[in-house]
Amino acid sequence: MPSIQSNLVYIVSNFGFLPDTITKLETRGVLLSKSVDIVNNIKIKLEECNGEIAKLILDKFNKVISKNKGWENIKKINRVLIGETTSDDDLSSSNLNLDNYLSMKYAPITSVDVERSFSIYKNILTPNRSRFTEDRL
Repeated sequence: MPSIQSNLVYIVSNFGFLPDTITKLETRGVLLSKSVDIVNNIKIKLEECNGEIAKLILDKFNKVISKNKGWENIKKINRVLIGETTSDDDLSSSNLNLDNYLSMKYAPITSVDVERSFSIYKNILTPNRSRFTEDRL
């Protein structure tokens, strides 16, 4: 169908960067500053996309970010870690001490590891395995 082909071209040309970007966010051991930059670059690239669908996706992205109360805290912590702020307001507003700031240097901004562990444990703790006793052996 010609419409499917043109839709695929539109998706790839405007949003083809998203899979690689998501993979980068899921990578372990990424600096918090790098993760924040990745999210900021997503917004910039979405703003450059064309068409009504792109506007809807950008609106959705902005709504998700604005509803995430922790995102502003992450940005403040990042500003302190990379030396962009000299204001004690950023330090005092987050209720973190020095050790907490230092431990946030590699903080993941996604919950991918937790979700993966749930999937793994779901397979380990199945009803079939719980019935595997010595008597049944």
